[in-house]
Amino acid sequence: MKIKSTLYIINFLVVTSMCYSQERVSTVGIQIKPIIPVQFFDAGKQEVNQNNIQYINQPKMGLSFGMVIRKGFTDALSLETGINFLKRNYDLTINDPENSFSGTSSFRIVNYEIPVQGLVYVRLGRQLFMNVSGGFSADIYPTPLFTFDDYFTSAVNRNNWAQISLLANIGWEYRTEKSGYIYFGASLHRPFSTMMREYVNYNGYNKHEEITFDLTGNYLTLDFRYFFHEDSEKKKKKLKKEPEMKRFIDPRK
Repeated sequence: MKIKSTLYIINFLVVTSMCYSQERVSTVGIQIKPIIPVQFFDAGKQEVNQNNIQYINQPKMGLSFGMVIRKGFTDALSLETGINFLKRNYDLTINDPENSFSGTSSFRIVNYEIPVQGLVYVRLGRQLFMNVSGGFSADIYPTPLFTFDDYFTSAVNRNNWAQISLLANIGWEYRTEKSGYIYFGASLHRPFSTMMREYVNYNGYNKHEEITFDLTGNYLTLDFRYFFHEDSEKKKKKLKKEPEMKRFIDPRK
């Protein structure tokens, strides 16, 4: 019985070691990542009360999408980079209970990210892998933003046109033999400094109040990716045709 069990284990290890390795595989993928504002990561609602007026900045669901380039170095280690386009949505609410007034407006912040992160894999099954990754992202903010209405003005100014953020990720990946990889996971994005500062002026009912919000730029995402199938560089080299050897014909014969 022990011998039979040992043979099963050896057979399993041999088979899995031959399946869908990442070693020396370069591939391109597409990804879509819903942005989820989570209070725990300092990415939730901000509230300021000043002179009996309440100001609320409420992050809403956003979206990130783009492309991913992955380079496999070993069976367990890869490097990823790419570019992402982000749309972050916010609601600004001003409550003035003395005048029975409440107003809400929406605005959107658009920016780009260039991430670079290393991935480490753990095999969970024949085609199923789990990975953890970490790295950095260069965040680029194109222009400031200005919104207004009859009762308020809001100016959102960037602190810098570019800044560095910390990235952390965990995910699961199903690798097919010929149809690419399907990936699901979650990521945390945390800048080293605040992303933008919002200046709000309330001009309702002969009042002139000004407050500020520091927009952190922190967020949590759910990650959905698809990587196109690519053969490993070793396999590609083996598939190259060897040059044909010309046969020498002796003219004396």
